[in-house]
Amino acid sequence: MKRNLFILFVFAVSAQLFSQHASLTIKNESDRILKIRVMKGPEKKATLFATDSIVPKGAQVVAITETGMYFTKTMAILINKKDAAKNDTVYSKDRPFLVKADAKRGYDNIIYTYSIEETRKTQSSASITQKEYKQ
Repeated sequence: MKRNLFILFVFAVSAQLFSQHASLTIKNESDRILKIRVMKGPEKKATLFATDSIVPKGAQVVAITETGMYFTKTMAILINKKDAAKNDTVYSKDRPFLVKADAKRGYDNIIYTYSIEETRKTQSSASITQKEYKQ
């Protein structure tokens, strides 16, 4: 009986590991280090789903296993080794998006590209404060 239970447990774990899922690919096309927080749920009651760091010109994939509304909060850090006065951090939040992740409706594979134009004065269309980023 114990052997059958163990085999069933291994099968259940294997099925979960190899099951399909949706994904969010985040591409960083900027010269900044990105710290991304993927939030799940409506904006007022959102919970932290995943957090990750992405190097400049890098990419990262976040696996999403549940259908729902998600959005990202981003902290983009510019580090200037030659002149510390030019170091800069920009905080932003994106609009919520729906992710489908089930066998009946399919699995979404979303690509989010982050880019920023470096000027003398950095502007972001949906900027937020450091406090809002950490919430």
